[in-house]
Amino acid sequence: MSMPTNLYEALGNKYLKNIISDTIEAANELDIDFFGVGALARNVWYVENDRAPRGTKDVDFGVYIPDANTYSALKSKLIKDYKYVQSSENAFCLISPDNIPVDFLPFGEIENQVKVLIDGKGLTTIKLDGFKEVYDEGVREVEIGSQRINICTIPSVVLLKLIAYDDRPEYRSKDPLDVSSIINEFPHIESDLLWEDYSHLYDQDISHEEIGTIVLGSEVGKLICQNKELLDRVLRIIQDGIDLNSSLAPGMIIDSTNETVEQKQHLLRLFKKGIENVCR
Repeated sequence: MSMPTNLYEALGNKYLKNIISDTIEAANELDIDFFGVGALARNVWYVENDRAPRGTKDVDFGVYIPDANTYSALKSKLIKDYKYVQSSENAFCLISPDNIPVDFLPFGEIENQVKVLIDGKGLTTIKLDGFKEVYDEGVREVEIGSQRINICTIPSVVLLKLIAYDDRPEYRSKDPLDVSSIINEFPHIESDLLWEDYSHLYDQDISHEEIGTIVLGSEVGKLICQNKELLDRVLRIIQDGIDLNSSLAPGMIIDSTNETVEQKQHLLRLFKKGIENVCR
């Protein structure tokens, strides 16, 4: 998909071009695949569809890594050749020369017992459930200015945000808000998908917006159906939200004067139904 050359400006992060360029060069030299996740992928989707980007200027990349030595080589190259600085609080984060935090989230053969453990200070262990599934089925290539980069699809963004929230809910309060915002926008931005691939849902007595939430769940389900453990985990995350065993549903409230926890529980039920529709 082609984008206007001023996308960097539209994304509200004037330093993003340098970060992407540095990462492309370093990853190519080391033969490493990577893709944009989180806020970057979400905001590209917003900007593509004439919505304003939201929130953080932090940049996150998923990097497919065979072993710890290759991961160390990637970080060392960025530090030595591109003047990045290792974060003292997070071993997976480098600070760009323009003082932007960039997370390089390693997955693949580097994982041991579904965790990644590396040497460093601060956060040194992470679980990256879902990253391999996204890498296999949930990325798309976009053109930003003169550069081409793989980023998460929007269902992939939602999947990874739900998992990240479940891993560290006390640190991830923005993830439920992002999921809620995407659910709100998805039926309108992706209306062609709803009509072309899910027209049978319009036989039910539910709204276009509710259908959109079911479809978003179905698209997430397509990513995880083949991994029963991951599927069970995502369904448990959503059910915990529905049952108020977590703060997911309350955390999804964007406008407390017009939204209720019950409404968010209803959306989570529809989302869960979508996953179950394609995974049963």
